[in-house]
Amino acid sequence: MALLSQNMNVLWSSVLVEELRRNGLDAFFVSPGNRNAPLVSALAHNDLVMTLSETGHRDSQKQGAANHRGFPHSIIKFSCMDERGAAYRALGYAKATGKPGVMVCTSGTALANYHPAVIEAYRDELPLMIISADRPPELTGSDANQTISQEGLYGSHCLESLNLPCPDPDYPLEALAAKVCHIAQVKNGPVHINIRFRDPLIPMEAPSGPVPQAVLNTAKHYFKNIAPATVYPLVQASCPDLSAVESILEKAQRGLLVIGRLENNDDRQGATALASMLGWPVFCDIASSLKGAVGDHEIFSLDHPKALALVNDYAPEVILQLGSGLVSKHYYAAILKGGAKYIIQVSPRREHRDPAFKVNVKIKAGVGEFFNSLDDITNLSQDAEAAQSLLQATEQVRADLTAATPRDALSFPLIADIINKNIPGHEALFPGNSNAIRAFDMAGPAAASGVQIVTNRGVSGIEGNLATSLGFAEGSGKRVTAAIGDVSMLHDLNSLAMVSQSRAEVIVIIVNNQGGRIFERLPIRDFPEIADPMMTTPHGFGFSHAAAMFSLPYALAETPNDLEKAYRQALVEGGSRVIEVMLDPNKDLEVFNARKSIR
Repeated sequence: MALLSQNMNVLWSSVLVEELRRNGLDAFFVSPGNRNAPLVSALAHNDLVMTLSETGHRDSQKQGAANHRGFPHSIIKFSCMDERGAAYRALGYAKATGKPGVMVCTSGTALANYHPAVIEAYRDELPLMIISADRPPELTGSDANQTISQEGLYGSHCLESLNLPCPDPDYPLEALAAKVCHIAQVKNGPVHINIRFRDPLIPMEAPSGPVPQAVLNTAKHYFKNIAPATVYPLVQASCPDLSAVESILEKAQRGLLVIGRLENNDDRQGATALASMLGWPVFCDIASSLKGAVGDHEIFSLDHPKALALVNDYAPEVILQLGSGLVSKHYYAAILKGGAKYIIQVSPRREHRDPAFKVNVKIKAGVGEFFNSLDDITNLSQDAEAAQSLLQATEQVRADLTAATPRDALSFPLIADIINKNIPGHEALFPGNSNAIRAFDMAGPAAASGVQIVTNRGVSGIEGNLATSLGFAEGSGKRVTAAIGDVSMLHDLNSLAMVSQSRAEVIVIIVNNQGGRIFERLPIRDFPEIADPMMTTPHGFGFSHAAAMFSLPYALAETPNDLEKAYRQALVEGGSRVIEVMLDPNKDLEVFNARKSIR
């Protein structure tokens, strides 16, 4: 809680950082630059600062747990060379903790590199804070170096913005603290603080002289306190009347429970309890983290053609969807358009969240809150025979798929099975976008219980997957297994530097099938002049030298036994490492087509 007072730039930066700390924003992801030097100075001189190199991420998490019990918040700094990686790292931290990761950068293109992660956070309603240093206003539009119009850069993807002038003795410090406190309260999306700085940018006296004594006295008085500038008590909303919904659920003869992406334990516990209470056939999306955790009435897939046909033959009259953002596109394209009388969605998300435009009952609440507001539903009218028939038939399809998956050659389904078989309970798994997450979505559950699934499915970008995995590991204290495609890894190679420098553990499994092979499974495959090489992007690269460059242990897996051995060894030895899985794209496509043809 150090006050720097050599000039107005560092004094304002001290107040800004301190007010964020008082509001519980304790993780700062800092990228180098000159214009943001006042902010970096405030972080460097804060006497409650911890760095990962000093403490290790697990000790930081113990301190973070104490923070929630009312102890002073310590600040954790993460040094991030690459702004795009820094933003996804902060996003992963937010996924793990529910608290904003604070990104700090210089002027110009630096904050533009944050934009992809900002969009992901906006769509997934995750907290992020951007603090961008800016040049003085007279230089905007003047052709001055590293100067752009930074205010409003994130447009509609930013919930609130605070545009601060150059630090000025006439601008009340109380106003600065109050405005920073207000924007720190936003917990459901990105916010942006843009602050302009004139020279000097380091803790030295300004040519105009020292900070005026009146301003200094106000700053000293501010630092004697420990509370935020403003306290925002939490006011709980009253429980909604759900009697009409309860009646629909009770009277449904053919119900289907669909559990989409869930972000917290309260929602997962509520969804599990609701599945038990209803006893309906249930599908758990991979991002629910509930595969295999809802009893013996689970459907393994809503994407396989035969499973999809069986669900439509079952003809659910009521579909209850918990959460949002399913991996399965067929759920929206076929099942929701199958004629169910009631489609009930439970989600706290803003925006429509219904790409099929079929939801006719929307409950804007968390799943845990929804379940706790329901009365016990005991007089169910479920057609038990129809439900059991559906479950038996889909289980047979699952068994047929297992039999159709060769065990002696690598494929995406087998890679998912090997990881699920070996990943320890209560660790985390990040399935990369494209083919990887679809393989896990159709795979069986992990053998161990409590594996948390982490995804970037807001807009499903293939960039930043590794950085997000690292940020989640640092925020949660859990080891993360990241199963990422080769093109995704090429997009995020810089993040290997952050992984090698962090004490958090990420096992990076790179599935190298020499390009974007998902396009071979889409209609675009019939137009080779479009698909190849512009879409499939064959590259011919391997990743052993990248691992060596960043001093990460490396293993090559060319067979299923290689992968299982390398993964088990990684789990036992600990630490971050790279496992490169060489996947023959033709063999993988052959397995995909064989599995798809099962009827």
